[in-house]
Amino acid sequence: MGSHNKRSNNILVKSDYYMFGLHAVKAAIENPNRRKHALWISENARPKVFNNHKIPRIPIFNLDKSKSLPISDNKVHQGAILKVSPLKQPSDILEIQNAKQPKLVVILDKVSDPQNVGAIIRSSLFFNCTAIINTYNGGSGENGSLVKAASGAFEQINYIQVTNISQTIIKLKKLGYVVIALDENSTNKISSFNKGNDDIAIVFGAEGKGIRRLTKERCDLQLSIDGNHNFSSLNVSTAVGITLFNLQSNKSSNSQINGSNSFSIILTNSVSSKDLNNKRSKLSNSIIFFFICSISSLFRLQE
Repeated sequence: MGSHNKRSNNILVKSDYYMFGLHAVKAAIENPNRRKHALWISENARPKVFNNHKIPRIPIFNLDKSKSLPISDNKVHQGAILKVSPLKQPSDILEIQNAKQPKLVVILDKVSDPQNVGAIIRSSLFFNCTAIINTYNGGSGENGSLVKAASGAFEQINYIQVTNISQTIIKLKKLGYVVIALDENSTNKISSFNKGNDDIAIVFGAEGKGIRRLTKERCDLQLSIDGNHNFSSLNVSTAVGITLFNLQSNKSSNSQINGSNSFSIILTNSVSSKDLNNKRSKLSNSIIFFFICSISSLFRLQE
């Protein structure tokens, strides 16, 4: 069984669903805002999930003795399955404007694969993003596979789904955000971008299709990741991780005032040896982060 979303009179109705995986279930158990209905857990997983946390007052079944499971056999549940109601999430970016400054928002233009979205949620939480915005139509909603891939991070971050990304970008710009499109064809590099103290929103497209034309046109500027562009594009979750890493690495760099914004892009024809070494260092850090993401994902799949 899995989760599904239904529409009634144009209002999205979210159904209860089964989440699975040690980290996801443990985080949900510890989240007071998560409505929990029933738990299937093995003896081996019990101390890892509860870990001195108060056992919830819900039906609990011994997974080792269960003749049938509420999810399909091909799901890697790691000995923990929890029936839950979806988290109540903000319905609009305006609901999170009280967050600490500066804010950083990740926008996903119809990114549908739950494994990718889950990995993006993990990276976004690690790099202190305020929210992740995805589309209702063509984007991944909250479900068991996404929450497991997020490895507990879903319980701690705002995941907003909207009907129109372009209108959301317009709204963000009115709120003072600098909106960036990550485009592999751009000659402006993320490693040369200084965000200053601006609120930033970064748009990522789905693999294969990329960012839609109108969405891209709404953005203030386009940036790309340093790398071998003769090779096919990066996995979107890896691209998000590298981009956020670069933004965090660059945030303490000197920035130039450009109109009302403090961000700048460093564009030079001649590069000193010191600048070249700095660029090489940033590229090396990006490569290291890429391999960390890849290895981490591999081991997580095997857990």
